[in-house]
Amino acid sequence: MTIKSKVLEYKTLHRTAVAGAILFSLTACSVTPTPITFEQKLALVDADRKAMFQDQEPITQPISLEEAMARAVKYNLKERLALMEKLAQDNILGLQSFDMLPKVAASAGWTARNNEAASSSKSIATGTESLVSSTSQDKQSSSADLSVSWNVLDFGIGYFGSKAQANNVLAAEERRRSVVADIIQNVRGAYWEAVKAQELQPLVKRTLKDAYSALETSKQTAAERLISPLESLQYQKSLLEMISRLETLEGDLAASKSRLAGLMNLPPATQYELASQSTQPLALPYQLEELETLSMVNRPEINEEAYRARNTVLETRSSLMRLLPGASLFVGAHYNSNSYSLNNDWADAGVQVSWNLLSAFSYSDVKSVGEAKEKIADLRRQALRMAVLTQVNLAWQQYKQADNQFQRTAELSRIQDAIFVQSTGAYQNNTQSLVERVRIATESVLAKRNRDQSFAMMQSAYGAIYKAAGLDPLPKSIADTSVETLSASIAHQDALLQQGRISDETLVSRVALNSALGSMSDQYEKADTEPKKEEASKPQLVMLSTGDSLQETAIIDYTNYVQP
Repeated sequence: MTIKSKVLEYKTLHRTAVAGAILFSLTACSVTPTPITFEQKLALVDADRKAMFQDQEPITQPISLEEAMARAVKYNLKERLALMEKLAQDNILGLQSFDMLPKVAASAGWTARNNEAASSSKSIATGTESLVSSTSQDKQSSSADLSVSWNVLDFGIGYFGSKAQANNVLAAEERRRSVVADIIQNVRGAYWEAVKAQELQPLVKRTLKDAYSALETSKQTAAERLISPLESLQYQKSLLEMISRLETLEGDLAASKSRLAGLMNLPPATQYELASQSTQPLALPYQLEELETLSMVNRPEINEEAYRARNTVLETRSSLMRLLPGASLFVGAHYNSNSYSLNNDWADAGVQVSWNLLSAFSYSDVKSVGEAKEKIADLRRQALRMAVLTQVNLAWQQYKQADNQFQRTAELSRIQDAIFVQSTGAYQNNTQSLVERVRIATESVLAKRNRDQSFAMMQSAYGAIYKAAGLDPLPKSIADTSVETLSASIAHQDALLQQGRISDETLVSRVALNSALGSMSDQYEKADTEPKKEEASKPQLVMLSTGDSLQETAIIDYTNYVQP
């Protein structure tokens, strides 16, 4: 076989191998979408159901309001998600801190050849070989390196990144506070709906039974033609309308406990009883101005926005730092087993400085962008404060309205009960009086339902005031996370809030802000009582009514003010 044929054979084999490798790569890289099978869906459903409801403390007694809140805080999936997000941010903070540390790199390797790594030299002047082929490397060798490098610029960027991540951790905690406040507020309204429904259900069932009986009596009377057909049909129509309203009410009452069970993360079919609660009128120990002051300090949304504004500043500083020269310090230890080397192990160290000179031209743009972001963050925080003030005022007005509505519905229910008692004494066993009695009983049930709904709305509005003011329903520290301990902590915190007592930290902020607001009011009063030198030299106190708030805001008009 000639050399040319061997070359052609090698080229053919090479092309075949390359084509096979390409075909294998294309086959391996082609991914066919695989849908989830029905068995996999069932397995996923089973796993999720176990994860959703596992490790929950059993219900051994009627559930009180505090226990319902505790179960929602502990087992509600939204709360679990918020807590996991906070834990994730904590872990990210730990990872982010490693960016400030020097980089330590270790490497080791082994190489081998099937022949000597020999070479020769050629003379540049004569073009002839000037040295017999020689080698300076073993056919087999091993090496190891350990180096430490530290980039000052990376350290600065990592420092700002760690501080930003620390703010993210604090912001995650504020989001968790907001989630807890939302959950407890929803539980408060749902609980009172459910407990009042539980108390009203026996009366609804009894009234429905009477209505069914009256309907059957009316049909028998019509069949016996004791009254005219038209009158009988009118009675049946009235009874059916009342039965429809009562059945709708019965369905609403049953659904109220299901809604509460969902908030407590109980399986939908769970049977449970609710404990009777006091229906004493609620009293607010705070004035509207105090609630506004507290909301500016305690609302988690405002605090979260403040942490985001911090990160905006840190982002600007980090961007400006990237424009600086980068200095790297390195030191290392090395080893090579080559027998031809004079020194098989050695150490080195050095400094390297690099700088992209064109980055200096972007300094003004980077600074302008950072300043614009900081202004946007300030405006966003101010807009949020305005929204919070509006929420506080709306919650205050809604509570007053709900309290007034409850007083009216309670009075109407009392009057309707009196009418029912009077009608019962005059009841006669005939179709007309039977229908009238069922009608009055139905109206009495519906009046009680309106009263109970008004009471639940008043309770919900009462909780909405504390939520709008950012007053936490949970203390900052809890001994353990059992339902019993959480219930006791919620009850203790609620008692403190009803007495107007709050935590020391909040109290200090409240006193400080009230003092600041008081000093502003003193300035206004002083400006009004000082003798007038010139009409144009006194600042004018005006009331600015904003479109987003239900309360007028006091401002000072310096338009015509002249410095004395």
